[in-house]
Amino acid sequence: MAERVILVDDLDEETSEGVERIEFTWRGTDYEVDLSPEHMAEYDEALAPLLKVARAKQGAGRKGGRRTAKPKGEAAAETKKVRDWAKANGHDVPERGPVPKDVRDAYARAQTEPEKTVPPQVQQETAAGTATQNPYAGR
Repeated sequence: MAERVILVDDLDEETSEGVERIEFTWRGTDYEVDLSPEHMAEYDEALAPLLKVARAKQGAGRKGGRRTAKPKGEAAAETKKVRDWAKANGHDVPERGPVPKDVRDAYARAQTEPEKTVPPQVQQETAAGTATQNPYAGR
């Protein structure tokens, strides 16, 4: 069964043909409003002086500026790697939810740093001063 969405103009609460939803941001808060063609013309008229002098924000709009998200499984696997690394390296991370930015940054830094390796101990000196093979080397 098909659904039909009927938008109602938010200013006069009238249902008319051509009601359109407008999304905008004002002082850091995102808003949306449904406007009839009449009210849309008023909205356009009110914004006209500002739009003449405004600059389009870099990366704004649907083309070019959008980043594509990783597939959900890939993102979850990466988060698990970060969370496991953080626990193993003494960072406090929650079991669920987002990993804090400082932990993600530390993980990223750790991935770019060369690994610190401990040289294998092949031989050990005995109390008598002779070298013996380390039984734990290579395990």
